[in-house]
Amino acid sequence: MYRSVVTTLLFMTIFANLAYANIGEVIEQVGDTVIERKAGDKFSSEEGSGVESYDTIRTKKGKTAIQFLDETRVDVTQNSKLIIDEFVYDPNTSTGKLSLKASFGTVRYASGQIAKNSRQDVKIKTPTAVIGVRGTDFSMTIDETGSSTIILLPSCTGDGKTAICVVGEISVESDVGMVILNQAFQATVVETAKSNPFKPMLLDIDETLINNLMIIRKPVEIDDEVERQRAQKLADFLGFDFLEFEELNTDYLRVRKDVWMTDLDVDFLEQNFLADVLDLINMQLARLMRGALDSRNQGIQLGKDPETGIELYNQAPDWVIRRDDGLGNFFELRLNQQYGYNVNMQQNDFEFRDYQLGDGQNEIDIKQVQ
Repeated sequence: MYRSVVTTLLFMTIFANLAYANIGEVIEQVGDTVIERKAGDKFSSEEGSGVESYDTIRTKKGKTAIQFLDETRVDVTQNSKLIIDEFVYDPNTSTGKLSLKASFGTVRYASGQIAKNSRQDVKIKTPTAVIGVRGTDFSMTIDETGSSTIILLPSCTGDGKTAICVVGEISVESDVGMVILNQAFQATVVETAKSNPFKPMLLDIDETLINNLMIIRKPVEIDDEVERQRAQKLADFLGFDFLEFEELNTDYLRVRKDVWMTDLDVDFLEQNFLADVLDLINMQLARLMRGALDSRNQGIQLGKDPETGIELYNQAPDWVIRRDDGLGNFFELRLNQQYGYNVNMQQNDFEFRDYQLGDGQNEIDIKQVQ
């Protein structure tokens, strides 16, 4: 009995020590960074500082690079916050679990052994998105609203002159949709957990900037593409061509700053909160065209289409779409009006593709053949 108690206590002590053992260390430190422990302890980060599971990394006017035991590397830029939710690693099999959450600012992630050998056990999260890692590098930029910008980066090895770069793949998922990034400098934006990620956009980045660079703010190209997609959604919704309006060709207070930086001579505490002029224009245009919306019933024809036989009904908060071909094929869908859909349907010889409700970001295929 005595030996059993001693063995149990010894096991509990070893387990507790492993739970709070160092799982990596700070390999680069510039400026001020604070590491917060789960127990409430805080200390300044410096090169060689160990990190543990449940640590929170808060940078100020500085940056921190952390390398985990499986060779995963995470770079945390100025005024950012990273939480280490979980890290478990078996060096004998090069497998384990890794869970990180970037809460604010910009964090760059480079895959290690866990992502290469058990990628399903790697979870990288932001307030609005979950990134599925498939052995590659990417950056996450989270603004004060939680909106997340994800950029796929090439994974490069070498000294810069003879660098070898490869591009992997990541999935970016919200609660209602997912996109895949598989090209270098491809990007997406997830504004809220309940909104679809924006369609992937390819940034025009000079190849000479690939190595040893850190994204410190969202590139202007992304803002441009996000606004274009927003305008296109509204244009599709209203059935109008917004490009006919000359106001959209005006450059409103464009302030462009360097996207790629390698030094710390920027005042990162300075915040620019410029009005989203294009959104304001879109709102004004929407008000001007509200009469057209009423006549078009938001561009959607309700009831039964005599030509196609497709029936659509507004049963808020859902759309109900159905079709009966009279030959034994019948379907009925109930779709939440908060989201957009693109429906492709086939019933024997009848085929109708690209039936859109809203922005059409969710694809639905129906095939009924007898």
